[in-house]
Amino acid sequence: EALSALKLSASKDMLLYGVPISVKESQILKGTYSTAGTACRLKERKEESCLAVEILLEQGAIPLCKGNVPQLLMLAETTNNVYGRTKNPWKLDRVAGGSSGGEAAIVATKCAPLAVASDVAGSARIPACFCGIVGFKPTSGRLTKKGGLIPRKNGKAGIGMAIPATVGPMARTVDDCALMVEAWCSPSAWERDVNIPRLPFDRKAFTATKKLKVGYFITDGWFEPCSAAKRGLQETIDALTKVGHTCVPFDIPSDGWENYSLLVKINAAEGNMRGFSQALEGEEMVPEFNMLYRAANLPNFLRPLVRAMLDKRRAHLAGQARSGGIKAYELWDALADLMKLRNRWSDAFCDAGIDVLLYPSFPFPAIKHGNMGKLTMAASYMFIANLLLWPCGTVPVTVVKDDEQSYPAEDLPEDQRDVSSKLVDNDMKGSAGLPIGVSVMTPTFQDETCLRVMKEVERVVAFSNEPTAYEES
Repeated sequence: EALSALKLSASKDMLLYGVPISVKESQILKGTYSTAGTACRLKERKEESCLAVEILLEQGAIPLCKGNVPQLLMLAETTNNVYGRTKNPWKLDRVAGGSSGGEAAIVATKCAPLAVASDVAGSARIPACFCGIVGFKPTSGRLTKKGGLIPRKNGKAGIGMAIPATVGPMARTVDDCALMVEAWCSPSAWERDVNIPRLPFDRKAFTATKKLKVGYFITDGWFEPCSAAKRGLQETIDALTKVGHTCVPFDIPSDGWENYSLLVKINAAEGNMRGFSQALEGEEMVPEFNMLYRAANLPNFLRPLVRAMLDKRRAHLAGQARSGGIKAYELWDALADLMKLRNRWSDAFCDAGIDVLLYPSFPFPAIKHGNMGKLTMAASYMFIANLLLWPCGTVPVTVVKDDEQSYPAEDLPEDQRDVSSKLVDNDMKGSAGLPIGVSVMTPTFQDETCLRVMKEVERVVAFSNEPTAYEES
Protein backbone atom coordinates (compact mmCIF):
# COMPACT_ATOMS: atom_id res chain seq x y z
CA GLU A 1 0.00 0.00 0.00
CA ALA A 2 2.81 2.41 0.93
CA LEU A 3 4.75 1.49 -2.21
CA SER A 4 1.71 2.04 -4.42
CA ALA A 5 1.11 5.44 -2.85
CA LEU A 6 4.74 6.32 -3.38
CA LYS A 7 4.58 5.44 -7.09
CA LEU A 8 1.61 7.76 -7.47
CA SER A 9 3.42 10.63 -5.75
CA ALA A 10 4.48 13.50 -7.96
CA SER A 11 7.31 14.53 -5.63
CA LYS A 12 10.63 12.88 -4.89
CA ASP A 13 11.56 15.61 -2.41
CA MET A 14 10.36 13.50 0.50
CA LEU A 15 13.03 13.04 3.16
CA LEU A 16 12.57 9.26 3.23
CA TYR A 17 11.57 8.63 -0.39
CA GLY A 18 11.68 4.86 -0.97
CA VAL A 19 13.53 4.10 2.29
CA PRO A 20 12.47 0.79 3.87
CA ILE A 21 11.89 0.97 7.62
CA SER A 22 11.11 -1.39 10.45
CA VAL A 23 8.44 -0.38 12.95
CA LYS A 24 8.49 -1.42 16.60
CA GLU A 25 5.70 -3.93 17.24
CA SER A 26 4.07 -1.64 19.78
CA GLN A 27 3.97 1.30 17.35
CA ILE A 28 0.66 1.22 15.54
CA LEU A 29 0.89 0.52 11.80
CA LYS A 30 -2.28 0.11 9.77
CA GLY A 31 -3.09 -3.52 8.95
CA THR A 32 -0.78 -5.02 11.57
CA TYR A 33 -0.97 -6.18 15.17
CA SER A 34 0.34 -4.05 18.01
CA THR A 35 0.25 -6.46 20.93
CA ALA A 36 3.10 -5.15 23.08
CA GLY A 37 3.98 -8.82 23.39
CA THR A 38 0.64 -9.94 24.87
CA ALA A 39 -1.86 -12.47 23.59
CA CYS A 40 -4.92 -10.43 24.57
CA ARG A 41 -4.07 -7.85 21.90
CA LEU A 42 -4.16 -10.40 19.08
CA LYS A 43 -7.88 -9.82 18.75
CA GLU A 44 -7.64 -7.33 15.92
CA ARG A 45 -5.38 -5.69 13.40
CA LYS A 46 -5.10 -1.94 13.65
CA GLU A 47 -7.18 0.06 11.18
CA GLU A 48 -5.16 3.29 11.40
CA SER A 49 -1.48 4.07 11.98
CA CYS A 50 -0.33 6.28 14.83
CA LEU A 51 0.63 9.80 13.77
CA ALA A 52 4.39 9.21 14.14
CA VAL A 53 4.20 6.37 11.62
CA GLU A 54 1.82 8.28 9.32
CA ILE A 55 4.29 11.15 9.06
CA LEU A 56 7.11 8.82 8.02
CA LEU A 57 4.88 7.29 5.33
CA GLU A 58 4.04 10.78 4.08
CA GLN A 59 7.78 11.40 3.84
CA GLY A 60 8.15 8.38 1.56
CA ALA A 61 9.15 5.61 3.98
CA ILE A 62 8.11 2.05 3.17
CA PRO A 63 7.34 -0.19 6.18
CA LEU A 64 9.12 -3.49 5.68
CA CYS A 65 8.55 -5.34 8.95
CA LYS A 66 7.82 -4.97 12.66
CA GLY A 67 10.34 -5.74 15.41
CA ASN A 68 9.80 -7.82 18.52
CA VAL A 69 9.33 -6.38 22.03
CA PRO A 70 9.38 -7.63 25.65
CA GLN A 71 6.11 -8.49 27.34
CA LEU A 72 4.38 -5.12 27.89
CA LEU A 73 7.64 -3.32 26.99
CA MET A 74 8.84 -3.51 30.59
CA LEU A 75 12.23 -5.22 30.37
CA ALA A 76 15.63 -4.67 28.80
CA GLU A 77 15.37 -8.20 27.37
CA THR A 78 13.11 -8.94 24.42
CA THR A 79 10.97 -12.02 24.97
CA ASN A 80 7.24 -12.75 25.19
CA ASN A 81 4.72 -15.57 24.83
CA VAL A 82 3.49 -14.40 21.42
CA TYR A 83 6.61 -14.07 19.28
CA GLY A 84 9.29 -15.67 21.44
CA ARG A 85 12.82 -14.39 22.10
CA THR A 86 15.03 -12.00 20.14
CA LYS A 87 18.73 -12.92 20.12
CA ASN A 88 21.72 -10.63 19.88
CA PRO A 89 23.27 -10.88 16.38
CA TRP A 90 26.79 -10.50 17.85
CA LYS A 91 26.45 -13.53 20.14
CA LEU A 92 23.26 -15.55 20.02
CA ASP A 93 23.38 -16.51 23.70
CA ARG A 94 23.14 -12.81 24.63
CA VAL A 95 20.18 -10.44 24.95
CA ALA A 96 19.41 -7.89 22.25
CA GLY A 97 18.18 -5.46 24.90
CA GLY A 98 14.74 -3.93 25.16
CA SER A 99 12.19 -2.82 24.81
CA SER A 100 13.14 -2.08 21.18
CA GLY A 101 15.26 -5.24 20.98
CA GLY A 102 13.71 -6.49 17.76
CA GLU A 103 14.45 -3.19 16.02
CA ALA A 104 18.08 -3.25 17.16
CA ALA A 105 18.61 -6.75 15.80
CA ILE A 106 16.91 -5.87 12.50
CA VAL A 107 19.07 -2.79 11.97
CA ALA A 108 22.29 -4.44 13.15
CA THR A 109 21.80 -7.29 10.65
CA LYS A 110 21.06 -4.81 7.83
CA CYS A 111 17.52 -6.07 7.31
CA ALA A 112 16.41 -2.42 7.38
CA PRO A 113 18.44 0.80 7.48
CA LEU A 114 16.06 2.64 9.83
CA ALA A 115 13.72 1.64 12.63
CA VAL A 116 10.95 3.34 14.58
CA ALA A 117 11.64 2.75 18.27
CA SER A 118 10.44 4.29 21.52
CA ASP A 119 12.13 5.19 24.79
CA VAL A 120 10.80 5.63 28.32
CA ALA A 121 13.69 4.17 30.33
CA GLY A 122 16.37 3.46 27.74
CA SER A 123 14.10 1.38 25.50
CA ALA A 124 15.77 2.57 22.28
CA ARG A 125 19.27 3.15 23.63
CA ILE A 126 19.86 -0.05 25.61
CA PRO A 127 19.27 -2.36 22.61
CA ALA A 128 21.20 0.01 20.34
CA CYS A 129 24.14 -0.18 22.74
CA PHE A 130 23.94 -3.98 23.05
CA CYS A 131 23.68 -4.47 19.27
CA GLY A 132 26.35 -1.97 18.20
CA ILE A 133 24.16 0.58 16.40
CA VAL A 134 23.00 4.17 16.97
CA GLY A 135 19.92 4.90 19.08
CA PHE A 136 18.45 8.29 19.96
CA LYS A 137 15.90 9.49 22.52
CA PRO A 138 14.63 12.96 21.53
CA THR A 139 13.55 15.58 24.06
CA SER A 140 10.55 14.08 25.84
CA GLY A 141 7.49 15.89 24.50
CA ARG A 142 9.04 17.26 21.32
CA LEU A 143 7.64 14.58 18.99
CA THR A 144 4.07 13.39 18.61
CA LYS A 145 2.66 10.42 20.52
CA LYS A 146 -0.84 10.84 19.11
CA GLY A 147 -2.58 7.54 18.41
CA GLY A 148 0.19 5.56 20.06
CA LEU A 149 -0.28 2.38 22.06
CA ILE A 150 -0.28 2.60 25.87
CA PRO A 151 0.54 -0.95 27.01
CA ARG A 152 -1.85 -1.03 29.95
CA LYS A 153 -5.48 -2.11 30.33
CA ASN A 154 -7.82 0.54 28.91
CA GLY A 155 -4.78 2.59 27.88
CA LYS A 156 -4.24 4.02 31.37
CA ALA A 157 -0.70 4.84 32.56
CA GLY A 158 -0.76 7.96 34.74
CA ILE A 159 2.94 7.92 35.59
CA GLY A 160 3.59 8.78 31.95
CA MET A 161 2.78 12.37 32.87
CA ALA A 162 5.94 12.50 35.02
CA ILE A 163 8.30 10.34 32.96
CA PRO A 164 6.84 10.29 29.44
CA ALA A 165 7.76 7.95 26.63
CA THR A 166 8.85 9.26 23.25
CA VAL A 167 9.35 7.82 19.80
CA GLY A 168 12.92 7.74 18.56
CA PRO A 169 15.05 6.40 15.71
CA MET A 170 17.54 3.54 15.48
CA ALA A 171 20.01 3.22 12.61
CA ARG A 172 23.56 2.30 11.73
CA THR A 173 24.58 5.93 11.30
CA VAL A 174 23.81 9.19 13.09
CA ASP A 175 22.89 10.86 9.78
CA ASP A 176 20.10 8.34 9.30
CA CYS A 177 18.80 8.94 12.82
CA ALA A 178 18.85 12.69 12.24
CA LEU A 179 16.93 12.25 8.98
CA MET A 180 14.11 10.43 10.76
CA VAL A 181 13.95 13.08 13.50
CA GLU A 182 13.83 15.79 10.82
CA ALA A 183 10.94 13.96 9.15
CA TRP A 184 9.03 13.87 12.43
CA CYS A 185 9.61 17.62 13.00
CA SER A 186 7.36 18.56 10.11
CA PRO A 187 4.41 20.99 9.94
CA SER A 188 2.24 17.97 9.21
CA ALA A 189 2.77 16.85 12.80
CA TRP A 190 2.01 20.26 14.34
CA GLU A 191 -1.18 20.61 12.33
CA ARG A 192 -2.57 17.36 13.75
CA ASP A 193 -1.16 17.43 17.26
CA VAL A 194 -1.36 20.70 19.18
CA ASN A 195 0.41 19.16 22.18
CA ILE A 196 3.87 19.32 20.59
CA PRO A 197 5.98 22.44 19.95
CA ARG A 198 6.05 23.95 16.46
CA LEU A 199 9.79 23.42 16.31
CA PRO A 200 11.34 22.47 12.96
CA PHE A 201 14.57 20.51 12.77
CA ASP A 202 17.53 22.91 12.95
CA ARG A 203 19.87 21.54 10.29
CA LYS A 204 22.23 24.48 10.81
CA ALA A 205 22.80 23.41 14.43
CA PHE A 206 23.21 19.79 13.35
CA THR A 207 25.89 20.66 10.77
CA ALA A 208 27.73 23.29 12.86
CA THR A 209 31.51 22.94 13.14
CA LYS A 210 32.32 25.13 16.15
CA LYS A 211 34.57 23.43 18.70
CA LEU A 212 32.70 22.50 21.86
CA LYS A 213 33.28 22.16 25.58
CA VAL A 214 32.45 18.57 26.47
CA GLY A 215 31.75 17.47 30.02
CA TYR A 216 32.09 13.81 30.95
CA PHE A 217 31.75 11.48 33.91
CA ILE A 218 32.99 7.90 34.20
CA THR A 219 30.72 6.49 36.88
CA ASP A 220 27.40 7.30 38.53
CA GLY A 221 28.55 5.75 41.81
CA TRP A 222 25.79 3.14 41.74
CA PHE A 223 26.94 0.58 39.15
CA GLU A 224 30.63 0.78 38.24
CA PRO A 225 31.35 0.43 34.51
CA CYS A 226 33.45 -2.54 33.41
CA SER A 227 36.97 -1.93 32.14
CA ALA A 228 35.86 -2.01 28.48
CA ALA A 229 33.19 0.66 29.11
CA LYS A 230 35.70 2.90 30.90
CA ARG A 231 38.25 2.44 28.12
CA GLY A 232 35.64 3.18 25.45
CA LEU A 233 34.72 6.47 27.12
CA GLN A 234 38.36 7.49 27.65
CA GLU A 235 39.28 6.71 24.04
CA THR A 236 36.33 8.81 22.89
CA ILE A 237 37.38 11.73 25.09
CA ASP A 238 40.96 11.46 23.80
CA ALA A 239 39.76 11.41 20.19
CA LEU A 240 37.56 14.48 20.68
CA THR A 241 40.39 16.33 22.42
CA LYS A 242 42.74 15.48 19.58
CA VAL A 243 40.51 17.25 17.02
CA GLY A 244 40.21 20.40 19.12
CA HIS A 245 37.28 20.00 21.48
CA THR A 246 37.77 20.83 25.15
CA CYS A 247 36.88 17.90 27.40
CA VAL A 248 36.51 18.39 31.15
CA PRO A 249 35.31 16.16 34.03
CA PHE A 250 31.76 16.90 35.17
CA ASP A 251 30.63 16.56 38.79
CA ILE A 252 27.21 14.95 38.64
CA PRO A 253 24.69 16.67 40.95
CA SER A 254 22.95 13.39 41.80
CA ASP A 255 24.32 9.85 41.73
CA GLY A 256 22.78 6.57 40.65
CA TRP A 257 21.67 5.77 44.20
CA GLU A 258 19.37 8.78 44.08
CA ASN A 259 18.43 8.67 40.40
CA TYR A 260 17.50 5.02 40.18
CA SER A 261 15.65 4.87 43.49
CA LEU A 262 13.58 7.92 42.49
CA LEU A 263 12.59 6.29 39.22
CA VAL A 264 11.64 3.08 41.04
CA LYS A 265 9.55 4.95 43.61
CA ILE A 266 7.60 6.80 40.90
CA ASN A 267 7.18 3.90 38.47
CA ALA A 268 6.23 1.43 41.22
CA ALA A 269 3.96 3.85 43.07
CA GLU A 270 0.81 1.81 42.38
CA GLY A 271 2.35 -1.27 44.05
CA ASN A 272 2.35 -4.99 43.26
CA MET A 273 2.99 -4.42 39.51
CA ARG A 274 -0.76 -3.81 39.43
CA GLY A 275 -1.01 -2.15 36.02
CA PHE A 276 1.29 -4.75 34.48
CA SER A 277 -0.68 -7.69 35.87
CA GLN A 278 -4.02 -6.21 34.80
CA ALA A 279 -2.75 -5.57 31.29
CA LEU A 280 -1.88 -9.26 30.86
CA GLU A 281 -5.61 -10.12 31.28
CA GLY A 282 -4.88 -13.57 32.64
CA GLU A 283 -1.87 -14.40 30.45
CA GLU A 284 1.12 -16.02 32.16
CA MET A 285 3.95 -13.63 33.01
CA VAL A 286 7.26 -14.53 31.35
CA PRO A 287 9.78 -15.91 33.90
CA GLU A 288 12.17 -13.01 33.36
CA PHE A 289 9.84 -10.95 35.56
CA ASN A 290 9.81 -13.40 38.47
CA MET A 291 12.26 -11.57 40.70
CA LEU A 292 10.68 -8.17 40.04
CA TYR A 293 7.21 -9.55 40.72
CA ARG A 294 8.25 -11.20 43.98
CA ALA A 295 9.89 -7.98 45.15
CA ALA A 296 6.80 -5.92 44.26
CA ASN A 297 4.49 -8.29 46.15
CA LEU A 298 6.59 -8.81 49.26
CA PRO A 299 4.33 -8.24 52.31
CA ASN A 300 5.11 -4.95 53.99
CA PHE A 301 5.57 -6.47 57.43
CA LEU A 302 8.39 -8.62 56.03
CA ARG A 303 10.21 -5.84 54.20
CA PRO A 304 12.35 -4.62 57.15
CA LEU A 305 13.49 -8.19 57.84
CA VAL A 306 14.24 -8.92 54.18
CA ARG A 307 16.08 -5.62 53.75
CA ALA A 308 18.29 -6.51 56.71
CA MET A 309 19.24 -9.74 54.95
CA LEU A 310 19.96 -8.17 51.54
CA ASP A 311 23.09 -6.45 50.27
CA LYS A 312 23.16 -2.65 50.38
CA ARG A 313 21.96 -1.98 46.82
CA ARG A 314 19.02 -4.37 46.82
CA ALA A 315 18.02 -3.31 50.32
CA HIS A 316 18.04 0.30 49.15
CA LEU A 317 15.66 -0.49 46.28
CA ALA A 318 13.40 -2.64 48.47
CA GLY A 319 12.73 0.45 50.56
CA GLN A 320 11.38 2.46 47.61
CA ALA A 321 8.14 0.54 47.07
CA ARG A 322 5.57 -1.34 49.09
CA SER A 323 2.77 -3.81 48.61
CA GLY A 324 -0.47 -1.94 48.05
CA GLY A 325 1.36 1.09 46.68
CA ILE A 326 2.69 4.22 48.31
CA LYS A 327 0.49 6.93 49.81
CA ALA A 328 -0.59 9.94 47.74
CA TYR A 329 1.56 12.34 49.75
CA GLU A 330 4.60 10.07 49.23
CA LEU A 331 4.06 10.16 45.47
CA TRP A 332 3.61 13.93 45.72
CA ASP A 333 6.96 14.20 47.54
CA ALA A 334 8.65 11.96 44.96
CA LEU A 335 7.40 14.16 42.12
CA ALA A 336 8.65 17.25 43.99
CA ASP A 337 12.04 15.53 44.34
CA LEU A 338 11.99 14.88 40.59
CA MET A 339 11.49 18.57 39.87
CA LYS A 340 14.35 19.45 42.21
CA LEU A 341 16.55 16.87 40.48
CA ARG A 342 15.87 18.46 37.10
CA ASN A 343 16.73 21.91 38.45
CA ARG A 344 19.96 20.66 40.00
CA TRP A 345 21.14 19.12 36.73
CA SER A 346 20.20 22.26 34.81
CA ASP A 347 22.15 24.43 37.24
CA ALA A 348 25.16 22.11 37.23
CA PHE A 349 25.23 22.03 33.43
CA CYS A 350 25.07 25.84 33.20
CA ASP A 351 27.62 26.36 35.97
CA ALA A 352 30.07 24.03 34.23
CA GLY A 353 29.77 26.06 31.01
CA ILE A 354 29.63 22.94 28.87
CA ASP A 355 27.80 22.21 25.62
CA VAL A 356 27.24 18.48 26.02
CA LEU A 357 27.74 15.54 28.37
CA LEU A 358 29.38 12.18 27.62
CA TYR A 359 29.30 9.08 29.82
CA PRO A 360 29.10 5.27 29.55
CA SER A 361 25.91 4.04 27.91
CA PHE A 362 25.79 0.88 29.98
CA PRO A 363 28.17 -0.49 32.61
CA PHE A 364 28.70 -3.76 30.75
CA PRO A 365 27.97 -5.35 27.33
CA ALA A 366 25.02 -7.57 26.47
CA ILE A 367 24.57 -10.36 29.02
CA LYS A 368 23.14 -13.84 28.70
CA HIS A 369 19.45 -14.56 28.19
CA GLY A 370 17.32 -14.62 31.31
CA ASN A 371 19.46 -12.30 33.44
CA MET A 372 18.30 -8.76 32.65
CA GLY A 373 15.38 -9.01 35.07
CA LYS A 374 17.94 -9.50 37.82
CA LEU A 375 20.05 -6.55 36.67
CA THR A 376 17.59 -3.75 35.89
CA MET A 377 19.51 -1.59 38.38
CA ALA A 378 22.41 -1.44 35.89
CA ALA A 379 20.30 0.75 33.57
CA SER A 380 20.79 3.77 35.83
CA TYR A 381 22.96 5.44 33.18
CA MET A 382 20.09 5.20 30.72
CA PHE A 383 17.39 6.37 33.12
CA ILE A 384 18.90 9.78 33.87
CA ALA A 385 17.93 11.22 30.46
CA ASN A 386 14.34 10.05 30.95
CA LEU A 387 14.15 11.59 34.42
CA LEU A 388 15.51 14.90 33.09
CA LEU A 389 13.49 14.78 29.81
CA TRP A 390 16.78 15.56 27.98
CA PRO A 391 17.71 14.26 24.50
CA CYS A 392 20.28 11.51 24.60
CA GLY A 393 21.83 9.06 22.16
CA THR A 394 24.21 6.14 22.19
CA VAL A 395 27.00 5.54 19.68
CA PRO A 396 29.13 2.36 19.44
CA VAL A 397 32.82 3.09 20.09
CA THR A 398 34.63 -0.18 20.78
CA VAL A 399 34.30 -3.88 21.56
CA VAL A 400 35.31 -5.91 24.60
CA LYS A 401 38.91 -7.12 24.38
CA ASP A 402 40.14 -10.58 25.36
CA ASP A 403 41.66 -9.31 28.60
CA GLU A 404 38.48 -7.43 29.59
CA GLN A 405 36.17 -10.42 30.00
CA SER A 406 35.70 -10.05 33.75
CA TYR A 407 34.14 -7.81 36.37
CA PRO A 408 36.42 -8.39 39.37
CA ALA A 409 35.14 -7.47 42.83
CA GLU A 410 38.47 -5.90 43.79
CA ASP A 411 37.92 -3.23 41.13
CA LEU A 412 34.56 -2.20 42.61
CA PRO A 413 33.56 0.03 45.53
CA GLU A 414 32.81 -2.06 48.62
CA ASP A 415 29.08 -1.31 48.50
CA GLN A 416 28.91 -2.86 45.00
CA ARG A 417 30.57 -6.19 45.82
CA ASP A 418 27.35 -8.16 45.90
CA VAL A 419 25.28 -10.79 44.13
CA SER A 420 24.58 -8.45 41.21
CA SER A 421 28.26 -7.82 40.50
CA LYS A 422 28.94 -11.57 40.74
CA LEU A 423 26.30 -12.20 38.10
CA VAL A 424 27.91 -9.61 35.82
CA ASP A 425 31.35 -11.14 36.38
CA ASN A 426 30.01 -14.54 35.38
CA ASP A 427 28.35 -13.20 32.21
CA MET A 428 31.44 -11.20 31.23
CA LYS A 429 33.10 -14.53 30.48
CA GLY A 430 32.93 -15.04 26.73
CA SER A 431 32.05 -11.38 26.07
CA ALA A 432 35.05 -10.59 23.84
CA GLY A 433 33.94 -8.85 20.67
CA LEU A 434 30.67 -7.49 22.06
CA PRO A 435 30.02 -3.79 21.33
CA ILE A 436 30.36 -0.98 23.89
CA GLY A 437 28.65 2.40 23.52
CA VAL A 438 29.03 5.96 24.78
CA SER A 439 26.09 8.22 25.64
CA VAL A 440 25.77 11.82 24.46
CA MET A 441 23.27 14.07 26.28
CA THR A 442 22.23 17.73 26.06
CA PRO A 443 19.52 19.81 27.77
CA THR A 444 15.95 19.86 26.47
CA PHE A 445 15.26 20.95 22.89
CA GLN A 446 18.94 20.82 21.97
CA ASP A 447 18.37 17.60 20.04
CA GLU A 448 20.26 18.83 16.99
CA THR A 449 23.37 19.62 19.06
CA CYS A 450 23.12 16.20 20.68
CA LEU A 451 22.94 14.54 17.26
CA ARG A 452 25.78 16.73 16.01
CA VAL A 453 28.09 15.55 18.82
CA MET A 454 26.98 11.96 18.29
CA LYS A 455 28.06 12.34 14.67
CA GLU A 456 31.38 13.83 15.77
CA VAL A 457 31.95 10.84 18.07
CA GLU A 458 31.07 8.54 15.19
CA ARG A 459 33.58 10.35 12.95
CA VAL A 460 36.56 10.53 15.30
CA VAL A 461 36.17 7.01 16.72
CA ALA A 462 35.30 5.39 13.37
CA PHE A 463 33.79 2.22 14.83
CA SER A 464 33.53 -0.33 12.04
CA ASN A 465 32.94 -3.73 13.67
CA GLU A 466 29.88 -5.69 12.55
CA PRO A 467 28.09 -8.77 13.91
CA THR A 468 28.54 -12.11 12.21
CA ALA A 469 27.15 -14.69 14.66
CA TYR A 470 23.67 -14.50 13.14
CA GLU A 471 25.09 -15.51 9.74
CA GLU A 472 26.47 -18.73 11.24
CA SER A 473 23.24 -19.87 12.91
